[in-house]
Amino acid sequence: MYLFSRRTRLAGGNGMAGLEWATSIGAKVQQITGQEIQLWGTVYSPGFGTVSWTGWFADLASLESVGDKLQADPGYLELADAGAKLTEGGLDDSIIQPIYGEPDPARNIQYVGGVVGVVASGNFARAMAAGVEIAQKSEKITGLSTMFGSTLTGPYGSVGFLTGYENITELETAQNKLAADASWIKLIDSTKGCFVEDATITQSTLYRRLA
Repeated sequence: MYLFSRRTRLAGGNGMAGLEWATSIGAKVQQITGQEIQLWGTVYSPGFGTVSWTGWFADLASLESVGDKLQADPGYLELADAGAKLTEGGLDDSIIQPIYGEPDPARNIQYVGGVVGVVASGNFARAMAAGVEIAQKSEKITGLSTMFGSTLTGPYGSVGFLTGYENITELETAQNKLAADASWIKLIDSTKGCFVEDATITQSTLYRRLA
């Protein structure tokens, strides 16, 4: 299973036009391919105004098939081209392969907290084990599912954590539980050397469901 994400930043000065376009192109993809697509906006985080379309795929062949169908559809291509005037900075894709955890379809997730980092040279095995342990510890403390995965593209050795929340109050409660748990702090401190220590690389981002 893979989580595919395509993101771009909406240009300012267009009112609701950019968001309406982002919503319509997600709906268009689902109409053409049958693939479920969700639209997320980056909130309270660096990169405000960034929108991401995401979808889960059983395998890479399924992702390729969806891409081929879209490239062969004139209506989709016309709609995609219309976004050039509403966005800035182009598009970025990513593919995440879960190592631990999976989404719970029974929960109505409205927010997702994400943390990304890069494995430090010579520490791959240790970092992978630490990532799984962090996800499991987070689940134990908060009672919420946390996914740990690695990316197939982007900086080599990139990894990340994703936790879903039904509302912002649930997110706040989970963060307070983690901050108050001494065993959580101790675990995080024990991972020193596992990941590249660079604030421009290790980032926390909050996403809100838009469609």
